Amino acid sequence: MRFSRVELVFVAFGAALGALVALVFKAGWLAPSASFPPFILVLLGLGLTEIVAGLALGRSPGALVAMPARLLAFFLGVGVLALLMGGLG
Repeated sequence: MRFSRVELVFVAFGAALGALVALVFKAGWLAPSASFPPFILVLLGLGLTEIVAGLALGRSPGALVAMPARLLAFFLGVGVLALLMGGLG
């Protein structure tokens, strides 16, 4: 499967979002005893990004990015998060 340009940007943003969440966590802005794990922030960030991008481009947010690109963006984001934090726990 070939990804479109929008999907490639979305996947790259997923990895960058994982790094950003890890940086925020390491800086101490997120408490280790938060009510939900940090990877939920990656998931929420990707969802909000897709909604905002869909509205900005005038397309339905659900039709903007295909499911394989969503999964790849999430797994890359969580993978970068885990690498930079030293694990998910």
